[in-house]
Amino acid sequence: MFLLFYFLLVIQSNGSAIDQLKEKFENINYLSADFSQNYNDENALKGKFYFKKQNNYRIELPSNIIISDGTSIWNNDTKRNRVVISNLDEDPLAFSLTEYIYDYPEKCNVKEEKNDDGYLLTLTAVNTELNFKTARLWVNNNYLIDKITVVDFGGNSFSLQFKNINVLDKIDDSYFEYKGDSKTKLIDLR
Repeated sequence: MFLLFYFLLVIQSNGSAIDQLKEKFENINYLSADFSQNYNDENALKGKFYFKKQNNYRIELPSNIIISDGTSIWNNDTKRNRVVISNLDEDPLAFSLTEYIYDYPEKCNVKEEKNDDGYLLTLTAVNTELNFKTARLWVNNNYLIDKITVVDFGGNSFSLQFKNINVLDKIDDSYFEYKGDSKTKLIDLR
């Protein structure tokens, strides 16, 4: 009984894991990580992820480079030599780390579970407004996200796992800008 009380007291005094995650993320300006992505436990893609505060990101895959400036997304298909440009908020496949940290917890029932490696946060949508039924975030003891698994309303599962996470002082701004060439076909959907 005493241990349970102590555990609850520690959580209460330190704030919730989601609050700690938000506080940590608030102090991160730049981040890089290796990642793997799975859809329904298949089709593993591996690449590099770069993040700059205010929702700028760059994802490097073997045949694609995806860049977002927080407003638009440039999906550069290097095999087909084309770039599809779309609005971030209109792309249902767009990934926004900040939404999982700041927006979605406010729109979901949140369950926090402590484990040896950190926390498991389960976000359950309270209605169909969001594009998922549940999202699970594995947050390590440094309050960085190691893995996100999302299950949509059709039962499909999408998973993104981060490894070798580095909080950086600076990443060159050019990483978050698309610089095309005359050989690449542009398809602008904005």
